[in-house]
Amino acid sequence: MQAAFFHGVRDIRVREVSDAEPQRGEVLLDVTAVGICGSDLHTYLLGNIGGVSSADPIVLGHEASGVIIALGADAPSTLRVGQRVAIDPATPCLACEFCQHGQHHLCTNLQFMGYFPQHGALQQRMVHPARSVVPVPEGISDVGAAMLEPLGVALHAARLGAVRHGEDVLVIGCGTIGLLCVRLARLAGARRVIAVDRYAWRLDMAANFGADHCLNIAQDDPVQAVLRLTNKRGVDVAFEAAWVTDTANQCALAACNGGRVIIVGIPAEDEFTLQASVVRRKELTIIYSRRMNHTYEASIALAARGLIDLDALGQFQMPLARAAQAFESAAEYHSGVLRAMVLPQMKG
Repeated sequence: MQAAFFHGVRDIRVREVSDAEPQRGEVLLDVTAVGICGSDLHTYLLGNIGGVSSADPIVLGHEASGVIIALGADAPSTLRVGQRVAIDPATPCLACEFCQHGQHHLCTNLQFMGYFPQHGALQQRMVHPARSVVPVPEGISDVGAAMLEPLGVALHAARLGAVRHGEDVLVIGCGTIGLLCVRLARLAGARRVIAVDRYAWRLDMAANFGADHCLNIAQDDPVQAVLRLTNKRGVDVAFEAAWVTDTANQCALAACNGGRVIIVGIPAEDEFTLQASVVRRKELTIIYSRRMNHTYEASIALAARGLIDLDALGQFQMPLARAAQAFESAAEYHSGVLRAMVLPQMKG
């Protein structure tokens, strides 16, 4: 079978590898769809993510779906061959302090696929812990099933932000996670949702997902525009989803007194700055959101009921043989590319 390996900055190579067999507690999957996440792009462009890197080539990809083709011993009875599943990239230990308190995303022994040194899903077949695959209904496509992972990330952030009916919400950065935050804020009953980005096609999708105001930073200062739209009050909740250095501080400047700032993006420089006097005087709550936690059930319900159109975000699709092109298209913000999807079973 084939797999796409990351060898170094802007260096993705597809090559043949041996098939694996599922061991006890594992399943073997045909991988059907893989989304290229912003953290994958960090690795692709910088050679590391959060300072973590590897000297050996690694298969990236942690947003994925598949079909079960074999079951190892002791696999749950709820799973069967031929079943379509979303692949949860995280396998917590279930034994540490944080797992015992239900905070599986904070597990101190967490195994996470596509993160050094564990190989990810950019391969035609893969083994994965059986307890970390989630059956999906037929109404959710393979692309939609892979997109349940970023929806879970956005849903975890939305829960931290706790948007209430009638509140004003700002989302800076309208990549996939930001767009999903826009949609979730709309569904939560926000009065006004303000979306900010630099690319017109992303802002068009933000409007489709429910944003009331779409601001292009090439034309508007986002902070001044928010203050103008809110009669100088500011927004109740600001989501930072742009992974650039100054956007967290823009969220703080645009928030109202007592507002909440939820940081979802990962800064390329691995640091960001907040104006302390602003945060203090406003008594802002600053929360950093990490991955997701217990979100698959709710994410599946949202997608299955048609409340969030995940397929609309994954229209740019490439076969595994062209994985390098998919990475480059996403990294260079080619027009119309919201989430670059690699389909390992696609011919080409």
